[in-house]
Amino acid sequence: MAKAIHWPKEFEAIVRAEDTTALCCAIRPGTLYYDNRYWVEGEVVDIRVNHEIIRKAVVVGEMKCGSINSLNASDFSAHKPGLQSVEAIVKHLSERYEQDFFPESAVSVVYYKNLPMA
Repeated sequence: MAKAIHWPKEFEAIVRAEDTTALCCAIRPGTLYYDNRYWVEGEVVDIRVNHEIIRKAVVVGEMKCGSINSLNASDFSAHKPGLQSVEAIVKHLSERYEQDFFPESAVSVVYYKNLPMA
């Protein structure tokens, strides 16, 4: 089974509509992904929505790790619409993982480019 980047159902239309030229990113809580180098540059991964494979993507560059409030404009512009501010990321992670997140909370960031849909 290929490694995957998962998105919740509300992002399905966005995931399907994304092109193959734009740099995308996924922000995940904590440092586990980063510490274990879970995603590596050049690796092809599944992009899943609700555990269904929607498309494939290739990991671009090295992962990074830091606090939510250390994310920069490039990170936000590569992220999904509606999740392009510290406040939006904190709210999304808190709801998605059913625990409290704060601007100081650690996150791992992976960048990828979508491959053409089959």
